[in-house]
Amino acid sequence: MQFLPNFLKVLIPILLAFFAVSCAQLQNASEKPDNNKSNKVEAMERQIEKRDINLPPGSTILEEGAGLTVGKLFGFDDRDQLNITSVTFEVALDKVNFMPLVSVDSVSGVIITDWYSIDDGKTRMKINIRVVDQEMTDQSLMVSLFTQTLKENRWVDDGINAEQSQKIKKSILSSARALKIASEL
Repeated sequence: MQFLPNFLKVLIPILLAFFAVSCAQLQNASEKPDNNKSNKVEAMERQIEKRDINLPPGSTILEEGAGLTVGKLFGFDDRDQLNITSVTFEVALDKVNFMPLVSVDSVSGVIITDWYSIDDGKTRMKINIRVVDQEMTDQSLMVSLFTQTLKENRWVDDGINAEQSQKIKKSILSSARALKIASEL
């Protein structure tokens, strides 16, 4: 039984260090992210100069992906992760950008909108999209358009509108294919 307390003495500091490294990488949610990569690098360089830190020439500390991640901790390259952020995903997101979004997950390829009212508030719709893979085939994308109608001050489910779901799916795939062809020119 002496093994268990010694094991915990080693495991707890490792888990705390792992947690601290993971938390350090989180961006403050209240800060608006700066999308300009060169501005980020320049700001970091100014911070380093202010603190009088001398980095060796050719240092990779300012390059993207230079930090410690969970994947690197366990010996995996982050580029090996499943990444559905594809042309199809971006086009699908662009197509539903007029609706309020409940969930957007580029890793799993899922986009879920909130209810959006049409017909002067008598009908509302919600769209769920899943990008399965990057092949841009009919099986690569799943789209479900749910509708509800307001009857006697209650929303009544009309179910999935298969016809409109198929139209949205075809529109997304058509735009994604055209964009991919244009990007390959």
